[in-house]
Amino acid sequence: MKDFDSKWQVSVAHARRVPARETAAPFGFASRVVARGIAPEPMGLEFLVERLTLRLLTGALAFLALCAALEVPHLRDTQPLQPGVENAVAQILWSL
Repeated sequence: MKDFDSKWQVSVAHARRVPARETAAPFGFASRVVARGIAPEPMGLEFLVERLTLRLLTGALAFLALCAALEVPHLRDTQPLQPGVENAVAQILWSL
């Protein structure tokens, strides 16, 4: 901060040496700005669906990833059910 004034003066001198250029807005710029400002905002059910779709898809993908992560340790199991469980329903039905 000690030599701020000298750096400022050098920067101002460089800025003064830059040639002037046209500062007018391009053709049709004002009408595009006005058209964008006048455009109606989407309202109603379509607006709600557009706004929430990405969030819902992200949540569904996160849920599926969680389910897959919980199931990965059991992929190598040859018998996912215990032998007694397979016959339990049949035994209960026959006892009725």
